[in-house]
Amino acid sequence: MKIVGLTGAMGAGKSSLAKYLHREGIPIHCADQEIHDLLASDVEIQEKIKELWPDVFVEGSIDRNKLGNRTFSSSQTLTQLENLLYPKLLQRQKRFLLKNQMLNIPLVVLDAPLLCEVGLDRYCHFVVMAFAPLFLRKQRVLRRKEMTPQKFQMITSHQMKDQQRRKYVDFIIPTGREKGSALKRIRDILNTLLQKPSPSWQGRWPTQLKREPYVTRNRFRY
Repeated sequence: MKIVGLTGAMGAGKSSLAKYLHREGIPIHCADQEIHDLLASDVEIQEKIKELWPDVFVEGSIDRNKLGNRTFSSSQTLTQLENLLYPKLLQRQKRFLLKNQMLNIPLVVLDAPLLCEVGLDRYCHFVVMAFAPLFLRKQRVLRRKEMTPQKFQMITSHQMKDQQRRKYVDFIIPTGREKGSALKRIRDILNTLLQKPSPSWQGRWPTQLKREPYVTRNRFRY
């Protein structure tokens, strides 16, 4: 089973690529969706967040916009939140991988915006990056509800720059042209990967992650 990481900066078009792959029947694990689910349903995480930042709760539930404003305001608070969420996110990722391995699925995709920032790229066989220039990414993101130029800057300041991210990926998909061009590119990439012999995944997956120095690092051999 091949593990393909899908990543990209905020507004780069990664989600559109992921939706297309889902429609094509490729199993996809979306880190953002899992994080949202953990925040909404995991009582242990909710209680810990209430201890740290009680002001992010509205009518008994976590307001993700308030939480984002709070945690992205400093590296320290962001690290605290990541330390709460990542262990359970990694557990869900591993269950997803084991399930699909048992089903003899030839290829799965991990959709994660911080794939390279936290070193998860090392555990993937291949990494695909969605790319769009900064002005276009900002234009796209500012169309979203409750997004502001200040919040966009605050969030992207905690993400790896595209020039650095390129060092960790195998394929780059420009999304600034017409949508069909990007979809054709990722379809061609996956068709190429499916023709390669499937590596043996031995169940190696981390239990804890932290942001790592942006240095060249090799992937694990399976």
